[in-house]
Amino acid sequence: MAAVTSKSGRIPPFVTLLLLAITTLYPLGFVASTSFRHKADYLRAPYRWPESWSLDNYVRLIENYDVGRAFINSALVIGVALAVTLVLATLASYAIVKLDLPFRRVFAGSFLSVMLVPSQVLIIPVYLLLSYFRLVDTLPGVTLVYIATNLPFAVFFMMTVMRSVPDVLIEAAKMDGAGPLRTLIDIVVPILRTSILTLAILVFLAMWNELIFGLILLPSEANNLLTPKMASIGGRFVSNQPILMSGLMLTSLPPIIVLTFLSKYLVSGIAAGLGK
Repeated sequence: MAAVTSKSGRIPPFVTLLLLAITTLYPLGFVASTSFRHKADYLRAPYRWPESWSLDNYVRLIENYDVGRAFINSALVIGVALAVTLVLATLASYAIVKLDLPFRRVFAGSFLSVMLVPSQVLIIPVYLLLSYFRLVDTLPGVTLVYIATNLPFAVFFMMTVMRSVPDVLIEAAKMDGAGPLRTLIDIVVPILRTSILTLAILVFLAMWNELIFGLILLPSEANNLLTPKMASIGGRFVSNQPILMSGLMLTSLPPIIVLTFLSKYLVSGIAAGLGK
């Protein structure tokens, strides 16, 4: 009787989760199926299953709108910015939390206060600063902006998980003659590798989905990133929904792949950061 009651108690949560999954998967399925349709087929019945599948929309985007170069630009900018952000956030959080440095509370508070500033407020100052150094419309300039705008959250996240590292391990490493950097590399980073991977996923998603800085700071076609380029193409083809959906799929595919294969690390890393 208890087993039957237990199973019946699981039904409402299961139904709720199933409905939530449908609300997420149906739009994704609609975008994916529409991206393989011709415009005429879509106009006849927008919500019907495609009569025939075609890659013409993707071929058109790749051949005519230099999507391949935009993808390479995004990979270079985000790859470098992500690596630098993770290294700096790990070093800064270790120094603030584990080292007895002067004014470390001031540094921690400065990172937290910057997180409260909306990125839209920084557009004009950032543009003027990059213009002064002649970095507007350059990939290094946008890379620096991505590092600067994502570093406060990264430091805050790493400070949270850094407190979970036992101080006794760090003291033992000091007694064995290890310096702060060696202790960080050999002791702290292996303990926090899941949390660092979680942070990498979160920062990657933030950088990949960023639109405003990519549009304003990289106006030339040759330097476009993938997400801003797909947004600009969307403005040209409002009436051609299949090609719009193809652009959405190209933009959404990397985050989908990352979350599909690394979602377990995301959940475990967030749980570790919350101290559970």
